[in-house]
Amino acid sequence: MPAVASTRAAPDDRWRFRQTYSIREQNKTGKKADPTWCISFNFVDLKHKDVFASCGGVRGTVYECRPNGIIKVLQAYCDPNPDEEFFVCKWSTNTTTGAPLLLLAGFTGAIRVVDCNLRKVVWTAQGHGDAINDITVHPTRPSLFVTASRDHSLRLWNLETQVCVCTMVGDAAHTNEVLSVDFHASDGNKLLSAGMDHTIKMWNLQGLSSQIEASFQYDAQKASRAFHTTTLSCPEFSTHKVHWAYVDCVRWFGDIVLSKSVYNKISLWEPDCSSAEAKRKGYVKCHQEYSLEKAKVWFIRMSLDLKCSLMACGNVTGQVYLWDMDTLTDEPQAVLDRELPLSKGPAKSTNGNVTVRQTAVSYDASTILACCEDGTIWRWDSIAAPAPSDEEASAREEDDEGSHASMQISDEME
Repeated sequence: MPAVASTRAAPDDRWRFRQTYSIREQNKTGKKADPTWCISFNFVDLKHKDVFASCGGVRGTVYECRPNGIIKVLQAYCDPNPDEEFFVCKWSTNTTTGAPLLLLAGFTGAIRVVDCNLRKVVWTAQGHGDAINDITVHPTRPSLFVTASRDHSLRLWNLETQVCVCTMVGDAAHTNEVLSVDFHASDGNKLLSAGMDHTIKMWNLQGLSSQIEASFQYDAQKASRAFHTTTLSCPEFSTHKVHWAYVDCVRWFGDIVLSKSVYNKISLWEPDCSSAEAKRKGYVKCHQEYSLEKAKVWFIRMSLDLKCSLMACGNVTGQVYLWDMDTLTDEPQAVLDRELPLSKGPAKSTNGNVTVRQTAVSYDASTILACCEDGTIWRWDSIAAPAPSDEEASAREEDDEGSHASMQISDEME
């Protein structure tokens, strides 16, 4: 039985997790794995709430979290461009067919849209002049998504008509790499971005409503010219007063903001709108700071469950910190460790001190995933969930073998 995660207090079973599975991703040659940069559950369509994706190198992989504590490989996509290195993967859906769509982007600046039902790339979006660091999908219109790029810009895209709707760039926009972007969970007009210029910006897309509607009406086969992409250069609010270094992750928490930089803390804050001058100067009201040990490197990202009740973030030693966002307690409720070796399979021997690049929390906060610099993915399950029966454990052994084998021979989508 894997060890139960250590806790900083004496919480209920909600904060006690057992490590249940690990897997190591491999590149096409079967050599040492590339870093796995991103991991993402499918919250766009809750029929697939137990499905998640990861990416690193030229590969994007789709998995399922099975009830018996294992991770099952479903599909794998290998990009034909050997220079590609995917940094981000996010989910959308085909609003006509209902097919899950996997969005992949990274070093080359191209966005691959993979239809997981058709098992092929259905669109390659190009427009950025450099690498793409993050993607966010509109909360109610999944055909719309925004990309954040090393070229200092953000771009709003329409999957349905395959056009770029808007570019967010200019004197009041970011002046260095944009590292993170996030749509508000219920208001698709609100957008957050953050980057290497130490700033966090709030964008209001309401003024783009006619442009967005025009993008849905556009028909490339009937149109006499290419769709006109507009520019949005002024955010609604901008601040550099929260962090004094790179801001590598920003997320909405209700109507206020969670942001992370590279000096071992995550901040919860909101703009100070007490006066026009306070807003213009980027003053903020800080509500809480969450301490995170050994995380003084950039591109470590936190995650939340669907109801924003639990926050998880990793560090450079392979640990994952968990916070209770219902009580806003600054101390972590639990710290998850990678217990090595774990069972058998590709991840049974690895260095424990490996950077956790991103975490993913399941829709009900019962499962925590972490993807790491060494190409491994780790799973922890709440002990409040029932443990596998003897029959399930036996089935797991068989499924375990098949899953690890399929990691190497899984069909590759073209």
